[in-house]
Amino acid sequence: MASSVDESNKDVLEQEPPEIADRASDVGRERLSRGNLDTLLTAAIGGAEVSMGGLASMAVVGSALAAAPGLDLYPALALGGLAFPIGFLLVILGRSELFTENFLIPVVAVFNRERSLLSLVELWGVSWFGNLAGCAAMALLLSLPQAIGEPILGGYRAYAEYKLAVPLPGVLASAVLAGAVMTALTWLLLALPEALGKMAAIFAAGYLLFAANLSHSMVGAAVLLVGFGPAHHGLADVLTWILAATAGNLVGGVGLVALIRIAQVKAKQLAQ
Repeated sequence: MASSVDESNKDVLEQEPPEIADRASDVGRERLSRGNLDTLLTAAIGGAEVSMGGLASMAVVGSALAAAPGLDLYPALALGGLAFPIGFLLVILGRSELFTENFLIPVVAVFNRERSLLSLVELWGVSWFGNLAGCAAMALLLSLPQAIGEPILGGYRAYAEYKLAVPLPGVLASAVLAGAVMTALTWLLLALPEALGKMAAIFAAGYLLFAANLSHSMVGAAVLLVGFGPAHHGLADVLTWILAATAGNLVGGVGLVALIRIAQVKAKQLAQ
């Protein structure tokens, strides 16, 4: 048993970036060849599932704030971060899709000229809309009277009050970091062969994203679409936040991680 574990670890450590990029390109070609209806449905499911992670985390956050009325939001988020990765596990292991998962794999395929830039933009647009539709459907359900307990609703309200008060430059900077975290996770998942390793990586990225209160467009949408009313904000405030977070996620995911990884791969290939 020990030797097989050692061999598995060796395989992971010996993988070079060009091998990981080749795997990304293969998956990217398939993803960019799917029909729009397939992408839309898969993304809608992903939006609903990340909303379940939001519900799990808000149950913890709201309960912590209710139990300790003087508690600041960030300690509550640190606790809620332990539950939030449930949503990412559902999305990634269940083969549904988040908009931010498409900042690396299909980008590599387009960079290798295996698919067109237009197909990538189309994938981004359809998956973004599908995610938002899934989040909105879950938000409508959770917003019905007595659907969730008052302490949980209090968690949504506190989260929305904080996030919607952040100035736009702060949202953008936080979203750049969130996009980088998600795309780094995508790269890591390509390199990890074992399910247990993938689950650990998903938990680590999900915890960092939520506990540090980074601005992931669809994670934010899942919570803000429930909490904006109790927090006395309008839907326009939420949509403005989502669009700003989307722009920052793209910059962080594609600019800070995907393009740098592609450059790393090209440099290694030239050195061979």
